[in-house]
Amino acid sequence: MVSQLSIIVSKELYIKDPISSELGEKILSQGLILMHEIGLEDFNFKKLSQKINSTESTIYRYFESKNQFLFYLFNYYWSWMDYKLALAVANIEDPKTRLKRAIKLVTKTVEDDLTTNYINENLLQQVIMVESSKTFLSKKVDEENKLGYFKLYKNFITNLSTILLEINPRYPYYSSLVSTIIESVFHQRFFSQHLPKLTNNISQDEQLEDFFFQLCLQTITNYNENGKNESF
Repeated sequence: MVSQLSIIVSKELYIKDPISSELGEKILSQGLILMHEIGLEDFNFKKLSQKINSTESTIYRYFESKNQFLFYLFNYYWSWMDYKLALAVANIEDPKTRLKRAIKLVTKTVEDDLTTNYINENLLQQVIMVESSKTFLSKKVDEENKLGYFKLYKNFITNLSTILLEINPRYPYYSSLVSTIIESVFHQRFFSQHLPKLTNNISQDEQLEDFFFQLCLQTITNYNENGKNESF
């Protein structure tokens, strides 16, 4: 079940596991809602404590900072996505079909899973879309990487990259392509909502899936053994 996935979130990302108590789950659920409403810059534990009718010191027993809280959400999302990826491609032998299912997973609008009352997965996807780049565009990124803060994201990139290599083992830029697609999906969604001149209005799931599947498939299949793209 999805609710079991929280246990793989690194212990470095919390002081006390929020899933271990009713109060912790409330901090997690209401903190996600608040961050979605006001963004990371305006988010703080004082505002969150007022939202849950508690004290700042109580929240600090679970998370040492709002950045650590964001990292927890970031890791929860990618552990959940990795789980969904495994389900999406299970028992599918054709690698192109596996790729299409993987791209569909990455591009679709997530629905809230009612079995996890402490996380609204739909809101989580929206928060990750807006805030996730702030986890690695930071002066502390090398230190945080050594602590394993990006391990679950990198695991997802690796697992999706494996599908690309099944189609064309000679393609050398698999991780770069996958990470570019994932970040671009978020950008296209954001642009369509706020900066429409930067996109062709491909905000619908089916449009995003078609665009990125064709982009990915043509890129890797056109790459020949001489290291050149056959389309040029």
